[in-house]
Amino acid sequence: MLHFSSPGRRPVTSALLLAGGLLLALPAYSATIFSDDFSDGDISDWSTSGNVDAYNNESIRLRDTSTATRGLSTAGFSSVSVDFALSASSLENGEFCYAEVSTDGGSSWSSVLTVENGQDNGTIFTGSGSPAGIDNNTQVQVRFRGTGSTIGDYCYGQSVTVSGTSGATTEPDINAPASLDFGDIAPGNTNTLGATISNTGTADLVINNVSAPSAPFSIASNNCGTVSPSASCQLTIDFSPSADGSYSSSISISSNDPDEGNVTIALYGSASSGGGGGGGSVENFDPLSGSGAVSRGALSFNTLINGSDPGQLVNYSHYALPANAAMPSNQFEGSLELFGEATGGAFDEQKDTYRYTSNQDSTRKHLPEFDFELVQTGSHIFPVQRGSIASSHPEWEYILTPGRVWDENGDNGYSRVALPFALQQKNANCIHNGMMTFLFKDDGSVSDVAYQIAGETCLYFQVDMWGQLDASYTPHSVNNAAALTADYQAEVNGRMPVKPLSALAQDYPGTDPSKFSLPSGKDAASMSLVGFVIDGTHYTGGCVSRQGDYPYCESMPVPSYSSAKSVFAGSALMRLEEKYPGTFGQIIGNYVPDCASNGNWDDVTFENALDMSTGNYKLAGYMSDEGASHTNDLFLPEDHASKISYSCTEYPRKATPGTKWVYHTSDTYILGRAMNQYVKGIEGSSTDIFTDIVIDEVLAPLGISPTAHFTRRTYDSVQQPFAGWGLMWLRDDVAKIGGLYRSGSQSVLDQAELDAALQRNAADRGNDPLADYKYKNGFWAHEISANLPGCSGELWLPFMSGYGGISVLVLPNDTLYYYFADDDAYTWMDAAVESHSIRSLCQ
Repeated sequence: MLHFSSPGRRPVTSALLLAGGLLLALPAYSATIFSDDFSDGDISDWSTSGNVDAYNNESIRLRDTSTATRGLSTAGFSSVSVDFALSASSLENGEFCYAEVSTDGGSSWSSVLTVENGQDNGTIFTGSGSPAGIDNNTQVQVRFRGTGSTIGDYCYGQSVTVSGTSGATTEPDINAPASLDFGDIAPGNTNTLGATISNTGTADLVINNVSAPSAPFSIASNNCGTVSPSASCQLTIDFSPSADGSYSSSISISSNDPDEGNVTIALYGSASSGGGGGGGSVENFDPLSGSGAVSRGALSFNTLINGSDPGQLVNYSHYALPANAAMPSNQFEGSLELFGEATGGAFDEQKDTYRYTSNQDSTRKHLPEFDFELVQTGSHIFPVQRGSIASSHPEWEYILTPGRVWDENGDNGYSRVALPFALQQKNANCIHNGMMTFLFKDDGSVSDVAYQIAGETCLYFQVDMWGQLDASYTPHSVNNAAALTADYQAEVNGRMPVKPLSALAQDYPGTDPSKFSLPSGKDAASMSLVGFVIDGTHYTGGCVSRQGDYPYCESMPVPSYSSAKSVFAGSALMRLEEKYPGTFGQIIGNYVPDCASNGNWDDVTFENALDMSTGNYKLAGYMSDEGASHTNDLFLPEDHASKISYSCTEYPRKATPGTKWVYHTSDTYILGRAMNQYVKGIEGSSTDIFTDIVIDEVLAPLGISPTAHFTRRTYDSVQQPFAGWGLMWLRDDVAKIGGLYRSGSQSVLDQAELDAALQRNAADRGNDPLADYKYKNGFWAHEISANLPGCSGELWLPFMSGYGGISVLVLPNDTLYYYFADDDAYTWMDAAVESHSIRSLCQ
């Protein structure tokens, strides 16, 4: 039987977290890290070469020249030792059976036990070893190896046990911000910021000294002395300039951290007569060259300033940046607050499959409370908060994305803002896209805010919303505004070059752009975003709404739905396999106690869950289980306990894991939980599978936007990411994420598993959802050779798919095609064939 120490089974740390956050130190103790005696007859978690099988529920049998290898992690353990039991039969001179250990991922091996001719009578020999470097190591491997010359030469691996001392090493670990940016304030004023100094180690952190910064910075308070593990202390620093200018200084903190005895916090700030948030000079970022002579037919100065609500939707062109817009003369930095959201505005239902709005006073017809910080840089303005923002509203949460700022001559000295926003249902993935606009001045003067929603990516609920609300603008310094601005400018400058899809006809003569913009069977009115990436250029379309084209396509967020199964679940598991070989073979039941209780998950691997082949199901028909009870029992509950209980217990065992494809979003939710607990056991309890693995190690290096750093999570203290749905992207994010899979090789994900996901390995294509379809590692594939002239043999085209009408094609000619729509149609063959006409898809 195979065992791993994991959360919920065997503790691997030396401290117990009590109520109130107090850490109680515990003595170090011995623990079993890994063991296998092969009594369950399952060797699927072992990587084998040669002739290897499970023998009589008592050993792993190797014949001829063969190997059986298992990867594991000893992170958090010291004094690690490995115990082997090994026997042999029918060896000749010069033939051996070995039990070996590697501490470098299999590059080199240490022999712990050897059995040779003369010892090959079935006697079980045992041996123990502790090779150098085995402690606290994520790259440990154990191996049985036979060097027989015929199939009649036998080695029997009887058992292997890896044990060690948990929590034997304790030391403090200081964590402090690298810098504090006090922004721009008026001379004679003071801005105060706090710096949290935390101890992420396992022993007391002793702060020996905190140096004083130079004027006009000063330390206002300091409660830092001895900081317990997992606790923190605070420094508060004042910035009080008396004259205009830019200022900088630093604070040095010395402690008993063995690795970072001294850390430095850089301090920045500026002072100007217009300081204090808002006002000041307008940066020359993305400058506008127009004269400001704009003819305006809607949302005029009088409409916004005098509060004369237009009372109807307007064409989105009135929210767009005009061709003759002038560079803004006012600088926005501070908070914008709206009033009357709960009662103001109009609502017109377009489609309501589940009759959400049958109540005439439904809260769903009104906006959530709006009070958010915005920062302007040149002709751009961006929200400090991105992603789906938690709300007290019972139905909606905001998504805020970057917009534009400009001057028009008719606005009487005010500058005009157009701010994209969206509403997202709580706990769901639909996105309803809209726009806001308002006028402002440096001194805090602000008009009403006009808003409207006239489009969405949502199959079952489609509505128009519009209105005009009172507002207030509070100029103030936004914390870390300079760093946020630098990051935003880098985001804009780092976007992939964009052209309209129509330009394909000029850039690639003979191409029909309509095959990409609207494949046969798709509804033009449903196309939120559509794009094709080739040779470093992003050709784009879509952005339609019920009121003309949406004016800021680069800022329109779209939902992932089940394409998250590829980007989140698939990427996470392939990343973990690259870091910790053998992760694909980990057992769900070892990491999710809710699933272990019924016995149906004790032989289901992480790979089985990713491949939708757990063997646990009710209805074998295509998507039959998925629609039967998921809505009420998986998608609607907001807490982890309800979601995981349903997911683990809903389906009985009907097939051997790995043999039968049955689609369950609940299986991906279980996998997300299992991966989260697995990586916490290796890298520490604060590790998060989405933030620390998917974002920091896979997606952020691609240059994705802050919007794409978000995932839906449960609303309780667990905050479990959904894994199978709940991401959101801007169009540049889609192009960049697709590029990770489109490229031939990379070093972030396990290459063999990525090749399998993308159908580059004919021996590992996955199971069959339908005729001519495959599903592997969270990716779909369709065999399309019959549609392509000039191709011989099979051609499996991998793609991602999402509910409502989302498709992302990873084309084997190094191009990418995608659309995000809500017409419940998934036709894309026209685009694939047209890509083939530009550059062959034949492999």
